Amino acid sequence: MRVAALCAAVITVLAAAVPAQAQTACTWRPTDLPLPADAPSGTMSAASPDGRYFAGQAEDGLLLLWHDRRLTELAATEGGYRVAGVNGAGHVISNDDTGVFVYRDGAKQYLPVPAGRTAYVRDINEHGDVVGYLDGANTTIVWKAANPAAYELIQVANPVAIDDEGRIAFRSGVIRSTDGTTVRIAGHPAVRIEKFQGGRVIGRVDGQFYSLREWSLTGAVVRDYKISPSSPIGINRDGLLASGYFKPGVGNAYGAWQGSTFLGDPGPNLHILAVTDTGLLAGHRQWRAEDNFWGPSTWACS
Repeated sequence: MRVAALCAAVITVLAAAVPAQAQTACTWRPTDLPLPADAPSGTMSAASPDGRYFAGQAEDGLLLLWHDRRLTELAATEGGYRVAGVNGAGHVISNDDTGVFVYRDGAKQYLPVPAGRTAYVRDINEHGDVVGYLDGANTTIVWKAANPAAYELIQVANPVAIDDEGRIAFRSGVIRSTDGTTVRIAGHPAVRIEKFQGGRVIGRVDGQFYSLREWSLTGAVVRDYKISPSSPIGINRDGLLASGYFKPGVGNAYGAWQGSTFLGDPGPNLHILAVTDTGLLAGHRQWRAEDNFWGPSTWACS
C-alpha cells in the first residue's frame, strides 16, 4: 500500500466548526523512530498499552517492530494490509495475501479459519488473544492464545476490540463477556462503539452534531464530549483521548482531550493512530516535504 494512499484514507472528519477552546494545556513534541536505511517511507499503526512496542510497515511492505524505540525488521508482507495491533509482549497481528497471522517467537504464525472463508484481524489483548471477523463482517472470530490451533465463532457483526478479560465490544453497542452474557450500552441501538481501550468505551450517537460519547463497562453514560471530535483514534486508561476534528482555518486535524479539556494538536502533515497508557500519541508524520517522505513518530505532552 502506498503511504500517500494510506494517509489519505485514515480518517473522515465532520466539516463543522469547533467551539472556542481554552488555552491548550500541551505542546506536543515529536520523537521520530528509526527506519531501515533503504526504506522508501514508513508508517506506524499500532502501539502496545505500555508504550514500549510500536508496529508498522515500510512502504515496500516490510513488517517493522520497535521495542523501546529500537527497530527490528520482522518479515515481508504482501497485499498492502496495515498492522492491526501489538501487545506488551511484542506480538504483532496483521493480514497478508496468505491469511491472518500473529508474529511471535520470531515468525509469522498463521491462524486457522473456516474452510472457504477469509478472515481479518482486529485486535490483540495482553494475553495474546486475537479477535477478528470473517468476510462480510457478520461473524466474529476469536483465537485464544492458549489454543491457537482452534477458533470460536460468534454470530455478532463488527467486533471493535477485545480486552484483557476477554470481553469484546461490537460496533452495534454491545459488550460481550466470555460466558456469553452481554451489556447493551445506554442509547442502544442508536449508538455505535468506535473504540474499546483502557477499560473505556467511546462511540458516536446517531443524529447528534456533538456526538462523541463515553460509556462505562456497565453501559452507563460517563460523558458527552461537547466539542466536535468525530473520528476517535484511541483513549487510554486515564481518559486521554485522541481524535480527528475540524480545525477552523485549517480543516481536518488531530487533537487530544482530557475529559472536556482540549490539550491541543500535534501539528500538520501527520496521522495519529494510537494512544498509550503512558500518555504518548503515536503514528507517522511527513519527515521531508520535498520528496513526501513519511516516517514513524510519537508525540509527548510538554
